Amino acid sequence: MTKSLPRILVLVAGLIAGAALHAAPVLAGHAGLNGQSLDAEAAKSVLLGKRITIADTRVVIVIAKASAAQDTFLQSRLGMNTSQFQNHWRRLFMTGGGSAPKIVETETDACKVAAETPGAVVIAEAAAATGLAVLAN
Repeated sequence: MTKSLPRILVLVAGLIAGAALHAAPVLAGHAGLNGQSLDAEAAKSVLLGKRITIADTRVVIVIAKASAAQDTFLQSRLGMNTSQFQNHWRRLFMTGGGSAPKIVETETDACKVAAETPGAVVIAEAAAATGLAVLAN
């Protein structure tokens, strides 16, 4: 019994690590952006509206009203939650500084809109971003 305990612990640790990687939020985009990669600063610039194109394609930001992955990504990259991010874009839009993100109900809906909209980017769990180009982790 004691010889198998370390093996069990290693197995459990591996499963936990695998689940964490699987649920990691990513910035993903329309399949037309496949092959593009954004470093942390470029991803921040896109999300804040300072960079409006990726590979000569105009960016359309799509966000869910509420998403744990989206909140995690925004907090780690911008120091904002979804509400603060929306307020940033409201101010930017009201001053003529950009086009407001498309807001949809769920993360699944956001991924669907991103898949159908050229230039669209979305923050989602890696598992939910199937068929989309992963731009930043």
